[in-house]
Amino acid sequence: MDFQSYEINVNCMAVAIYAEANTQSITAKHGVGYLILNRVKSKKYGQDICEVVYSKGQFEGVHDIVTGKHPQPAYKDILKAELIAIDVISHKVANPIANSVYFHDDSIRSMSYAWGKKTTKIDHLIFY
Repeated sequence: MDFQSYEINVNCMAVAIYAEANTQSITAKHGVGYLILNRVKSKKYGQDICEVVYSKGQFEGVHDIVTGKHPQPAYKDILKAELIAIDVISHKVANPIANSVYFHDDSIRSMSYAWGKKTTKIDHLIFY
């Protein structure tokens, strides 16, 4: 992957980490990042990080930012999320979610029957 592609993919993952786990712990943020990598690896959700993140119906928080339902994140918040994304993409932090490819916030009614067995729960995020 060339530097420009790497930078773009870091930004895409950072947007998803911010949108889906901004109020969660750093471990939960790592979980969202690894979930994206797991989806890339599976090839079912897209061929690269950006394709996975911006696939229709996959990340509601990202969709809300793109459509203006929620405001754009502050620059400093994206920079923080980019640092987390770099650590995940570079595998500098442990994968806390194994092979999970689905997750939801525990405040949302689950469709776990469609997603399979729960792998782990980190803060308010449940991974499958």
